Amino acid sequence: MAKQAKPKVSELVEILIQQMDEFQKVTKERNEVLSNSISKLKYLKVDFNVAELEAMKQANRAILIKDFENFHTQTRKNNKELLKAHKKVSSSKLLYLTVLNTLIFLSAVTMLYVTFNGSTNKSQIENLVQENNRLKRQSESISKFFQEHKETDAQFKEWVEK
Repeated sequence: MAKQAKPKVSELVEILIQQMDEFQKVTKERNEVLSNSISKLKYLKVDFNVAELEAMKQANRAILIKDFENFHTQTRKNNKELLKAHKKVSSSKLLYLTVLNTLIFLSAVTMLYVTFNGSTNKSQIENLVQENNRLKRQSESISKFFQEHKETDAQFKEWVEK
């Protein structure tokens, strides 16, 4: 591979001087264009047509008033519909529904009270279980007695049939 030759300082300075010269030319041209534009703006005169601006203001105001009236009309229509719905569900109907719901609630509470108050409690259940066990033992002992004493069993069966 061949070594690339490094540019000399004098060549670099010459290129820099050329670029500086080109930069000055471009800057001078832009300054002239800006100066011409500024001088033309000095002679530019802007007139406001107050009547035209007032007409635009009135037109915009008329549009706003029209929009507000449409909004107001729509709001009134919605209010009438809501009033019709409110009249359908009158206060007397609501009163009847409230009374009916209260009666249903009270009857449900009463039924629950009667159900839980009338039910047997734990001690009553224990007493019944004990009584049942006692009666079972008694019937088993009677059955055992009759099995051991066949004569008595036969006499008992005759007595029952009479």
